[in-house]
Amino acid sequence: MSEKRKYRRYACDIKTTFEFFEGDPDTVDVTITIPSNGAGRIIDISRGGVFIASNDRVSISNIIRVSFALKKEKRTAEGIIVRTGLLRNNPSEAALRFANRKVKEDSYIAVRFTDPLPDFTDKDL
Repeated sequence: MSEKRKYRRYACDIKTTFEFFEGDPDTVDVTITIPSNGAGRIIDISRGGVFIASNDRVSISNIIRVSFALKKEKRTAEGIIVRTGLLRNNPSEAALRFANRKVKEDSYIAVRFTDPLPDFTDKDL
């Protein structure tokens, strides 16, 4: 299967916190809506999104704001949750890709950023 991603992905282990906004992403106003909070570890990153291991449960299509450090600088990126599920005993391609990684968390959150991150390499992680 050929890679169809726009940006190169990097395996990593970056602590993250996030806020997610429940409701219709077309009508939720993130400037006034009180978000729910979560935490986890980014285990895969690209300019276009992240794959987070977490014990928090979220729903697809929710708006999410992810905070983390990259290039030793704090960053915040907003995006949409495009996939989520359990990491263990899950036959999906997303979960199987990370089945051999040692993670304590039990679920994953795949996020597509609204705007791409500035360019970086694996040396910046």
